[in-house]
Amino acid sequence: MGLTLWSPAKVNLFLEVLGKRADGYHEIQTVLQHVDLCDEIRIFEEGKDIAVESRGLPCPEGEENLAYRATALFLKTAGIRAGIRIRIVKRIPLGGGLGGGSSNAATTLWGLNRLFHAGLSAEKLHELGAQLGSDVPFFFGGPTMWASGRGEDLRSLPPLPLSWLLIAFPGFPVSTAWAYANLELTGREKSFRVKAEAEEGNFEPLLALSWNRFEEVVFRHYPIVQQLKVSLETWGARPALMTGSGAAVFGRARAREEAEEWAARLREKETIVFVVQTLSRPPLGPGGIGEVGPE
Repeated sequence: MGLTLWSPAKVNLFLEVLGKRADGYHEIQTVLQHVDLCDEIRIFEEGKDIAVESRGLPCPEGEENLAYRATALFLKTAGIRAGIRIRIVKRIPLGGGLGGGSSNAATTLWGLNRLFHAGLSAEKLHELGAQLGSDVPFFFGGPTMWASGRGEDLRSLPPLPLSWLLIAFPGFPVSTAWAYANLELTGREKSFRVKAEAEEGNFEPLLALSWNRFEEVVFRHYPIVQQLKVSLETWGARPALMTGSGAAVFGRARAREEAEEWAARLREKETIVFVVQTLSRPPLGPGGIGEVGPE
């Protein structure tokens, strides 16, 4: 018995880092958006232990994988003794700021709750997700949300109108811990107008104000990432922006054909590219893309 699930990526339409908190984390404000670049996760009740296997793009297996930790946490919380095998087809590059690991954790928690009919509430799943990572709770909601605190304080926003994006990944990861450690906070804050526009669903003004604080540090050390943004802006992407702490950059196109044209240009430079759509519904819910079906 098992389930096959889609585990989507995210992009940050805006990301501000306000300062370091007493608990050692940083206070952020960001607009998060689901896209249809997805890993495939298959969950089976099998054997006596937890096993995580992967293929596709590089991905840790075993206890280093967030899906493994999510499984262990779920079984302990639900009081279930079972062997679980998880097989991941990895399409979301790690270290790109696309939230693939967090998405896998949320999708695994949601899938296990469904597989075992455990009846854990949405609030409980969010609580478990927050123990695994600040981005994890977002993947239970969406498709467009305002996040603050460590990223776990979430507020739903009107969904972004369907958009085609080109995501470009330079082929190497950027460490989130490194990016935070090297960030020079200036005390400036760009989030007030962005939040107001987002809450009203005024996405064109919001996207005109798009900003990612991490670009300041990442571009200095990885000029190839900055060049990806410059290329997309030159070709007409509005906006072109790094997502998360990098290294992926995305650009919004006016149509799929335009995004495919940009992708073809970047593939000539051996850049890893994905042409994706934004999602208009929460992936792990009615009408979402999360569940493919039973095994």
